[in-house]
Amino acid sequence: MPVGMMRTPSMLPAIAFSATMLVYSSSSAQNLTPAEKTQVNQMIEELHQKLHGSSATNNSRAVSTLQAILKSPKATSQYYMACIKELQFDAVGKRESEWREWRERNEDRLKSTEHVAALQYQAKFLLLTLAVALEGDEAAGVKKVMPLLIDYYDDLTRDFDKLEGHRRILITPALESVFADRLKLTLTMPPLEKWIDAPLPISAVYDGVILPHFRKEKNHPALQAAWDKRIVHESKTLEVAGRGGALGLPVDLPAGIPEDIARRFGLDGRDSKREQQREDTRQKKISGEDFRKDRLPVLHWGKNRDALLYGPNAASSLQTLGRIIRENLAHSEAPNWLKELKSLAAGGPNAESDNPTANKP
Repeated sequence: MPVGMMRTPSMLPAIAFSATMLVYSSSSAQNLTPAEKTQVNQMIEELHQKLHGSSATNNSRAVSTLQAILKSPKATSQYYMACIKELQFDAVGKRESEWREWRERNEDRLKSTEHVAALQYQAKFLLLTLAVALEGDEAAGVKKVMPLLIDYYDDLTRDFDKLEGHRRILITPALESVFADRLKLTLTMPPLEKWIDAPLPISAVYDGVILPHFRKEKNHPALQAAWDKRIVHESKTLEVAGRGGALGLPVDLPAGIPEDIARRFGLDGRDSKREQQREDTRQKKISGEDFRKDRLPVLHWGKNRDALLYGPNAASSLQTLGRIIRENLAHSEAPNWLKELKSLAAGGPNAESDNPTANKP
């Protein structure tokens, strides 16, 4: 989400509070009668409600608009073209003839089935983003949309072959899209801390949203099912974040692991060099063979590490992690895995008493 100087809805209480403090801290305000102070407070509250109300109205209107344009590819295409005309031509004072000339040059490409399908996935993701933000509490919003989010990636990966040529649309932050711009959502959307900006790369949504959600809930079956989904989704798209070699899955402390579990298994240390490498990652496409040799073992490691941390059978999970190393001795991450396995094994004896899922069937 773009960060700037604009005032977001979450800042409004602070603005109102600051205004109140200015009233009471000035020398003239100290002489206000109780009735006058009450009147000033009522004015501030009225302004606060009006600002909040206009934001809520705009966001509700945006939801209705997005739902409407997703009813058909034609509706999506027409709205997209209207956005382009309004934002890139009318708003900057270009002539109608310039718009017509641009439309004639680009209309066939922009109305292609593939382009419109990518726009629909962008609009659907913007709807999901709105749903999370409008829930009030981000964690509650993520929980609410989680089934829809996973279904979204089922559909996206199913259609990925025809969308790949339009990946630019799907790596663009949703709030930087022409849809969000025309709907003025950057002015009225509450800020989100954990939610991802764009649909791609798929690894980002799993690392940043889906897996941390199930880790926080300590829901072992759902967490393992999410890993299975991730493996399927990444294998279909072959889209990974990385710089060659070991391709992108965090290999020290994954997101969402509670501090008590991290400490128990000795996972609270960070390797600054590898962390910097992750921050410097970029989108990369790999072949099916590369995925099987390089990426899949990384995903299997992550899945079984979570099985150890949240599942009922620590001994079996440790054996599985050992087997992953044994079967991938030439993998560039093998030395790091062995180091981590030692930490995990050292924490193993206390796992049953500390892990709330340990005694569950």
